[in-house]
Amino acid sequence: MTTDDTPQPFDGLFADTASEPAFVRKLRRHDEAFADHVAALARNAGADGALPARTKTLITLALDAADGNTAGVTELASMARAQGVTEDELAETVKVIGNQGGLGTLAIAARALEE
Repeated sequence: MTTDDTPQPFDGLFADTASEPAFVRKLRRHDEAFADHVAALARNAGADGALPARTKTLITLALDAADGNTAGVTELASMARAQGVTEDELAETVKVIGNQGGLGTLAIAARALEE
């Protein structure tokens, strides 16, 4: 649900209903309006603003790593690459995550790196 006053959706998660994560599709089956609200929040958070969208993606990746969300880290790393984030930038993000989150979080964050 995009209106004229809604920021353009970012490429990747929540960009349109076909690319929404499973939990949003499930919400959508039960409450379309609430699912639209959740997707709009994500699009807004992921749009260029005071911080570029790519920086927001790296922050979100770090938070997913801290939460132990391995699938989220992998998906966000792909999205970051599509936004022009380099492997060196991902590697530096992983270092920051490891420094702040410890070895368990570092193991999850390492999923962002190429094999």
